[in-house]
Amino acid sequence: MSKATLKTLAEYTGLSVTTVSRALKDGDDVKQVTKDKVKAAAKKLGYRPNLSGVGLRTGLNYNVCAILPVDKPGEIVGDVGTLELIGGLTAGLQGTPFHLTVLPMEPDKDPMEPVRYAVENNLCGGIIFSLTQTRDERVSYLTDQNVPFVTFGQTEMSIEHAYVDVDNYDAAYRAATFLYERQRKNIRLLSSANIYTYSWHKYYGARRAALEHGFGFEFDDNVIFDTDVQNYRTLGHELMQGNNSPDGIICGSEISTCGILAGVQDAGRKIGRDVDIVTIETCDLPSFFMPPPPGFRQNFHFVGSKLSEFIIKRIHGEDIKKLQVVDKMAFHAR
Repeated sequence: MSKATLKTLAEYTGLSVTTVSRALKDGDDVKQVTKDKVKAAAKKLGYRPNLSGVGLRTGLNYNVCAILPVDKPGEIVGDVGTLELIGGLTAGLQGTPFHLTVLPMEPDKDPMEPVRYAVENNLCGGIIFSLTQTRDERVSYLTDQNVPFVTFGQTEMSIEHAYVDVDNYDAAYRAATFLYERQRKNIRLLSSANIYTYSWHKYYGARRAALEHGFGFEFDDNVIFDTDVQNYRTLGHELMQGNNSPDGIICGSEISTCGILAGVQDAGRKIGRDVDIVTIETCDLPSFFMPPPPGFRQNFHFVGSKLSEFIIKRIHGEDIKKLQVVDKMAFHAR
């Protein structure tokens, strides 16, 4: 079956090619009943606009590149929120002429590589990337290249840029407060490397809660970086040894939570009696853990759809200061 074109739609609906074209663009001079008729025919016949042709007419590249991290070799389960994020990115582009291309950001490789590849090969009209660092070379590079971009996460740079983020400061503050109010005094925070902005946000949030409750909270004593962890189950077991074992743990993901829970119980300790665990999560998976820990939910579908919305607006030149949002996490008590 040949690909449906504007002429095909015109013949099918009995309208002119010009009317069909204007109806698909929601032209003000076309009646709503005509728009509905044309769009229904387009859906039935599988019409898709020729993006190359549209790009030539408008001067825009209608492809959006999302550069996302991929699993490390040997990982049993990767980032369970990635699919939800991609689903949100896709949903945010629905009803627009823009299409999504996902480029991998491989572990232990320079995060600039896929960015340069996309820019130098003119793959897209805008770029979305995650794992934002406090001083992020990608932000400087894309700003210098005048390429529209949106980051999942904030930086601590003087360069103003569009971003979507979740409030890690607030989540860590509330998680630590939850533990202190349960009379926990010796808390550990499992965190990503401190090159990432959100890692600092979590630290300062937990530290604020500690100071409010009369406790100290320092990087060297209370923070465990996932770059130093080979096996979360082993870590959970090791943490429960000795006289300085924590009575409260804030985990950064479903995977770390699962391992810590198992390790704590391997050590013969009881969740809720000897130690309480709180997780940062992206889905309802922790509700199936034994016992199910309370968690702070990141809405990655919302994040993805907002990233897509913002990159389209950046491509069309909207003011960067209007394209910055931080979403608070919802608490699941369990």
